[in-house]
Amino acid sequence: MNSLLKRMIASVSAVSLIVPAFAMTDVQEVNAGQMLGETSFDYKILPWHTVEASPAKQNFEITPEGEFHVMVLISQGAEREKWDLQVRHRNLNFKAGHTYTVSFKAKGKRAGMELCSNISNIRGDEEYCVLFGDKKEMGNGPHMGGQWGKALRLTTDWQEVTGTFTPTKDLEACEWSFQYARGTQYEGNAESGDEIWFDDMSLVDESADDFWPVERYGAVSRSYSDLKNNYISVNQVGYFPDRRKIAVLSDNKGDFMHGAETISLSEAAAFEVIDAKNEKTVYTGKSTVPEKDADSGDTVCRLDFSEVKEPGTYYIRSGDYRSAEFKIGNDIYSEKDHDLLTNAVNYFYQNRSGADIEEKYISSADKLYLAHPGSHKTDTASVQKIWKNEYASKDEPATTYASSKITASGGWYDSGDHTKCMINGGMAVWTLQNMYDMAVTSDESKKFEDASGAVVVPETGNKIPDILDEAAYELDWMAEMKVAEDEPTWGETAAGLYYHKLQDHKWTGLAVKPWDYETEWGTTRIVKPPTFAATLNYAACAAQAARLWKPYDSAKAEKYLASAIEAYRAYQKWYYEADATRVTHPDYKCDCPKEEINEVSLYAPLWQSKGGGAYGDFYVADDAYLAACELFISAKEMKNEYADEALKELEKYDNAYEITTKVYDNDHNMSDLTVFDHEHTGSAGTLSLALHDELLRDVKREKLNKSLKEAADKLLETEEKQGYGLPYAYEVSPYYDSFGDPTIRIFGYKFESNLNVLNNAAVLAYAYEKTGDSRYIDGVSSAMDYLLGTNPLAYSYITGYGEYRVHNPYHKFWANELDKSLPSVPDGVISSGPNSGLEDTYVRLLGFVPGRKGNFPQRCYADSVEAWSVNETSLELNASLAWVTSFLQLKHPYNSEDPKNTPEPTESPEPTESPEPTATPSDDPLKNAEYIPGDVTCDGIIDVTDLSTLAVALVEHEPLVYMPEKNADVDHDGEVTLADLARIRQYLSKKTDKL
Repeated sequence: MNSLLKRMIASVSAVSLIVPAFAMTDVQEVNAGQMLGETSFDYKILPWHTVEASPAKQNFEITPEGEFHVMVLISQGAEREKWDLQVRHRNLNFKAGHTYTVSFKAKGKRAGMELCSNISNIRGDEEYCVLFGDKKEMGNGPHMGGQWGKALRLTTDWQEVTGTFTPTKDLEACEWSFQYARGTQYEGNAESGDEIWFDDMSLVDESADDFWPVERYGAVSRSYSDLKNNYISVNQVGYFPDRRKIAVLSDNKGDFMHGAETISLSEAAAFEVIDAKNEKTVYTGKSTVPEKDADSGDTVCRLDFSEVKEPGTYYIRSGDYRSAEFKIGNDIYSEKDHDLLTNAVNYFYQNRSGADIEEKYISSADKLYLAHPGSHKTDTASVQKIWKNEYASKDEPATTYASSKITASGGWYDSGDHTKCMINGGMAVWTLQNMYDMAVTSDESKKFEDASGAVVVPETGNKIPDILDEAAYELDWMAEMKVAEDEPTWGETAAGLYYHKLQDHKWTGLAVKPWDYETEWGTTRIVKPPTFAATLNYAACAAQAARLWKPYDSAKAEKYLASAIEAYRAYQKWYYEADATRVTHPDYKCDCPKEEINEVSLYAPLWQSKGGGAYGDFYVADDAYLAACELFISAKEMKNEYADEALKELEKYDNAYEITTKVYDNDHNMSDLTVFDHEHTGSAGTLSLALHDELLRDVKREKLNKSLKEAADKLLETEEKQGYGLPYAYEVSPYYDSFGDPTIRIFGYKFESNLNVLNNAAVLAYAYEKTGDSRYIDGVSSAMDYLLGTNPLAYSYITGYGEYRVHNPYHKFWANELDKSLPSVPDGVISSGPNSGLEDTYVRLLGFVPGRKGNFPQRCYADSVEAWSVNETSLELNASLAWVTSFLQLKHPYNSEDPKNTPEPTESPEPTESPEPTATPSDDPLKNAEYIPGDVTCDGIIDVTDLSTLAVALVEHEPLVYMPEKNADVDHDGEVTLADLARIRQYLSKKTDKL
C-alpha cells in the first residue's frame, strides 16, 4: 500500500479513466510510411503521453468515439518548465530530404484556448517543424530553415491542421509535442477546467514504401508470445522430478487485448507430453473438465503429468494446441552459471549505495554494461524538523527545515529510486536472514558458507557466510539512522528511535545514472523524521542478526543484540497511540486520520511520498511483536536475561503465536489473502518462533503449530480453487480508488501481488518443515509455476527465466528501454505483477481502465519501465524470491559434477498429526507435574486456591508457565483468559460437573 502510494501521488497524471469496455491494445493496421504508434485512439493512447510540471495536473481518457480527451485540472506548474502541461510522442527519426505529411484534428471546450505544437529535439531547444495556427498548417520551423510558429485558437468544433515538413539533415530521437499551459519561456492561456480533444493524428514519410515495425508498448498476451497456438501454460523453466506437475489448457477468453485470439473448450481434453529432442511421446493423459476461472476470465482444464519424472526437455501438446518447452530435473533453479538463487540475491549487491558496482561481482547478463561507479559514497543529509512533502526550492530542506545533518553511508537503494528506507530495506534484511536461519535450523546451511558461490559479494573470504555479509550491508546502514540525544529537534522527544528514511527531496526522472544524477536534477539529500516502525524494524533485524553472527563474530553479535534491546526500549519510552480522529486532509481534500497531518508525528504519514516511498503505518503493534519475537529467540539462545522481558512483550500482541491469512489496511479494510509484508509483520514474528519452537512452552508451541497448519491448509485450498494454481486470491469486496475518486471501486489484486504469492508460498514451506506433508511442498512449487509461466499470460515474471518473460521492470538505472546508453535488467529480478488498481499513467495510456467491469485481475499487467504500478522492482520482492528459491533448492539437491548419480529424493512422509509433547525431566517440579485441568497450583486438587491463583495471574498480567499454564487452559483454546477463570468458578460452584 505505502510503496504504491509513493508512485501514486507522484504519478505524472492523477487520473481515473472512463473508457469503453473494449479499450485494450494490439497492433493496429498502419499505412506505408506512417511513423506514429497511435493515430486514432480506438484502443489506446500510447505512445502519446501526457506530461506535467507539478503542481500542474491534467486528466485524460479515451472517449467512446475513440478520441483522446485531455482535461486541465491545475494549469500552473513549476517555474523552471518551458511548458507546464503537454501531450507528446517521442522516438521519432527523420531522414534529410524526405517529405513528411503532418496532420491532426483538435477542438476545445472553450473557444479561444490556445494550442501550440512542434516537432523538436527532446530538450526542446531546437524546433524542426512547427504549427502555424493562423494558417492551420504545419511546416518547417526555425531550426530547419523556417519560421517560429503561432498558436492555434481552438473552437468547440473540430479543426483540421495539415502540412508538410522536409528536414535538411538527419534527425534522431525527436518528439512531437502539443503545449497549452503557460511556462516561463512561452505564453499559454490554459485555465483550470479547460478540455481538449485530439483525433486523426498522422505523420507519414511520403518517401517510404514499407511498413514500420510493430510495437506493442509493453502489452502482454499469450497471443504475443511468438509461439503458435500457445494455449497451454507451463512453468517455462521446469519441474522437479518428484513434485506434482500441472499445466493449464486455456481458452484465453479473459484476454481483453484488442484482437486477442481465443478457442473453445467444451470437454476434457486428451494431451501428450513430448520429448523435445526426439519428438517422441512419453506420456498421454486426459485433462480435468473445463471450469471457469474468475481471476483470469478464462475457462481452463488442468493437465496433470506428475508421472513424468525422467530428466529432460519436453513440451505438451493437446490437438493443435501446445506449450512452451520446459525441463524436468533437480537443477531447474540451480543451473550452472544461471543459478536463480545467486541471481536473485545479486539484486542487492547491484543496488548498493556508496560502493562501486564491479563487473566481477555481477552474476548475470551484460556484466560490463551493468557495472558502474558508486554513488553517495559519503551520504550526508539534512534531518528534517517536520514531515514536509514538497519543497519550494532545493535549498529549503537544507536550510529552513533542517535540524541537523547526519552521515549514513552504505545500505541498499529502495526499488527504482535512490531512497534508503528502514521499512522496505528492513523487511528484505529480515527475509534474507530468515532464509539463512531456516537453512541453519534444518542443518542445510553449507550452501551459504563463505566462498560457496551461492552469493557473490566483495566480502567473500572473510570466513563469514556471504548472505550475512550482504544483509549486514543494509543492517549496518540502518544502525546509522539512530536519533542522537543531542539532536536539536528530536533529541528531547525521540532519542534512541530511528529515522524513517534517507532520500532526495523530490522525484527525479527515469533513466538516470546513480553517480551523477543529483547535479542534473538539482536534488538535496534529506532524512525524514523518526518513526516507531523504523525503530522496530531495526530492533527486529538486529536481534535476528545477533544469533546468526554469534558463531562467527561474538563481539558483533553482542553489539547487535544490545542495540536491538536499546531500540525496543526507546520505542517503549516514547510510544503513544496514533490519533485516529477523522479530519480533512489540507492538500488532498479527502478524509484521513488526524495523525496523518501531525507534522511531528512518530508515525510515518501515508502521503509523504515526494522523492521516495511513504511507507506510512499508523499501527505498529505487529512490528513490536516481530521485534519482541526476534529479541526473545536471540536473548534465549545467547543466554541474555532480556529473554523473559521479551517473552512478556510478545505475548501482549493480540495474535501472538498465530499465522493470520488476512490483514487490515490503514483504513481498517480487510485485505486480500496476505500473510505478511512490510506493512503487516505479525505473522513473520510467528514464523521465526516456529523455527525455534523448542524455546516455547508446550501449550504455546501447540497453538503455533495448529495456527501454521490452518493457514497452510487455507492456502492449499486457495491453490486448488485457482485455475492457475497460485496461493493467492482477492476479496469479493472492492477497495477504494487510489486516486481518491469515490465513484471508482476496484475489484481485484493489489499492488505487488507477486509478493503475496511468494510470502504465502513461504508459509507452505514452513508447514512442510513441520509436518513432512508433501502437499505443502507441492504448493510451494505451484506458486513458482505461476510466477514462471503457468498463468493466463503464459508469461514469466522473473527476468532471464523463460522464453516469454519480463524485460523492462521499473528501475531508474536498468532503463535501456528509454535510454540505450543504460543497461537492461540483469537476470533474477522479479516484477511486482498484476495489480487491478492500475495506478500509473503508462498502463492507462496503454488502454487499461481502473474499476472497469471485466478487469480480470491476473491480466492487469504490462511490461514497461514506466509501468510502475504493475512492473515494480523492490528489495522486499527479490528477498522473497530468494527465500522461496533457496527452500526449493535445499529440498531438491543437485550434483552438477555427476547429475546422473544424484540420489533420487525420498518420498515425503504421509501427513502426520503433531504428537503430544512429552514432559522433559527437570529439577523444576512444575515441569513434571501431573496434567489435571483446573489444577493451577499443581497440588493434585482443584479448589479455591486455584481460582485465586489464576485471578491474580490474569489481573497482574503474570504469565503462567509449564503445567500451571496447561492446566489453566480448561477450554483448550491455546491461551489462558477470563473464560478459563469463569469455567473453573462454575466447576467449583457445581454449575458444571466437568472441566
